[in-house]
Amino acid sequence: MKKIFYTLLIFAGITSFSCKNYLDIQPIHSLTDANAIKDLATAKASLGGVYASFQNDDWAGALYCGLASKAGFVRFNVVDYDMSYNQLTASSSWTTFYKSLNAANFAIAGIGKLSDAAVSQADRTVLIAEGRCLRAWINANLLWNYTHWWADDADVYGLLYRDEVVSLSNMRKARITVGESYQKIYDDLDFAIANLGDLTTPRYVSKQFAKALKAKLLLYRGGYRNTRTDLDAALVLVNDVLTNHPATFSMEANLADVYANSWDSKENLFVKYLENDGTRTTKGGYYYTYYLSQIGGNTLPLPVGGTLTAGLVYGLDWFSNDPRWPVVTGPVRAAETWDNVNRFTFKKVARLGSYAGKLANPIDEKYAAYYFRYPELYLMKAELLARTGATPAQAIAPINEMRSKRVTPVLPALNPASQTEVMDMIFKEIFTETFLENGSEFYAAVRFMKDGKPWIVTIKNGTALQENKMCRPIPDAEIVNNTLMEQNPELK
Repeated sequence: MKKIFYTLLIFAGITSFSCKNYLDIQPIHSLTDANAIKDLATAKASLGGVYASFQNDDWAGALYCGLASKAGFVRFNVVDYDMSYNQLTASSSWTTFYKSLNAANFAIAGIGKLSDAAVSQADRTVLIAEGRCLRAWINANLLWNYTHWWADDADVYGLLYRDEVVSLSNMRKARITVGESYQKIYDDLDFAIANLGDLTTPRYVSKQFAKALKAKLLLYRGGYRNTRTDLDAALVLVNDVLTNHPATFSMEANLADVYANSWDSKENLFVKYLENDGTRTTKGGYYYTYYLSQIGGNTLPLPVGGTLTAGLVYGLDWFSNDPRWPVVTGPVRAAETWDNVNRFTFKKVARLGSYAGKLANPIDEKYAAYYFRYPELYLMKAELLARTGATPAQAIAPINEMRSKRVTPVLPALNPASQTEVMDMIFKEIFTETFLENGSEFYAAVRFMKDGKPWIVTIKNGTALQENKMCRPIPDAEIVNNTLMEQNPELK
């Protein structure tokens, strides 16, 4: 077969990932006589393989710098900023996501076949719940990036849904509808919510993460379409997580501690962890470890009259006047050995950069991807309240609570005077709190309105939003080799 299919098959046989800090056991992805899911240890190893599959740039900076560019706040990726991609220039994340999905389906299927003698039914149920939560996370990213996630249920441009390991017999498959896509993901999340345990470490998925992810899916689509049932359901889930979670999951009083502690910050609900096996910088990806420190920021010292922008082409006036700005930005040494120039960039994800990070004592290579942090619960609640009839004072209250818990730097309370003002404040807070961490700024830029149009129109100087281009194109290899696959409109 051609490239994309062979890539998935090759990945299915990978056994070289080390996984000591995931499940203390070698991860596995393919079922053979020597490498089968046959007991509790190998069942856990198969789930370790899913987590290990996230250790690359497509699950971190490449994805999130691309989404920040699509939103219009930066031009780190011009093709994303212009939304000028097509079938022949599609990003690599499609293949990467399906590699992860293949690993999740392998784990779910193999664990489900275990006998009671090998693994008790109770343990098996929890393990399957973990696998299904991971599958939901992967499919949510496929949905947000490659489908008409915003559309009504009947829209045919939904997921290329796979719930079994790829083989010659099942490679060719058609897409399902948008409504069916959401239902598949919700089914997995509902199973996880019913059967997963509480958060113990953010390196793994948990019951609380499953609820937060479902709430986010409901909010993104419900906020874009103004569907009250979705918004109400999301608010119930957010309130549940805020009320029912382990005490170890909480706000950091000092924002600097969030990024200093990286994946060990108590604010993390789910975070990408990189194993300390000598490959952290490589697996941290090009954008966080190299691009931001080498290309994406301001060369220092600034020329006379220059401005520290950290690469922002919009929103600088919001961010540079915010108390968080000097915490999340700063000088980072260039990534090349021959280039000792510092550049002003988003240090919260770039850290010291790949060169200086390796030379630091202790070495600093904690390039986390912050999939979900505690503050997002407050941001989501504020938006959901604002969209479901709360007064401006009621809607801003969760954000003011979040701000009050952040002792350093001090964040003053916000006092909106109107519905328009509170929505603008929430949108700006999403930008300043989560920028470059998990793509939230893009999805906010298309669902929040400014002067009757999505905020992204204002951000991009009046350029009209082409709705069909909010998602990315399906890569050419998939279209060519899977004859049942249909490309997204306007993206051939």
